[in-house]
Amino acid sequence: MGVRAQADHRPTFGWDSLSESERRVADLVARGHSNKEIGERLYMSHRTVGSHLYRIFPKLGLRSRVELARLVIERSFETTERLAS
Repeated sequence: MGVRAQADHRPTFGWDSLSESERRVADLVARGHSNKEIGERLYMSHRTVGSHLYRIFPKLGLRSRVELARLVIERSFETTERLAS
């Protein structure tokens, strides 16, 4: 299955709507990295990082990096709790 076919089966809203690249960007935002730092870590330009964030925010119904960081941390905490029980 090609990349385009995979994207066609993804929901349009919520965490599952994010691409793998968008998830990696979101994780690094939650860790407090700047767009430049994220770009260096993921081998992309800071403008590409900004483009990912531009697509992430509406998919998750968010308006800021702080809201995104909170969501990523909450998801991580929930996953850790499920694994521990």
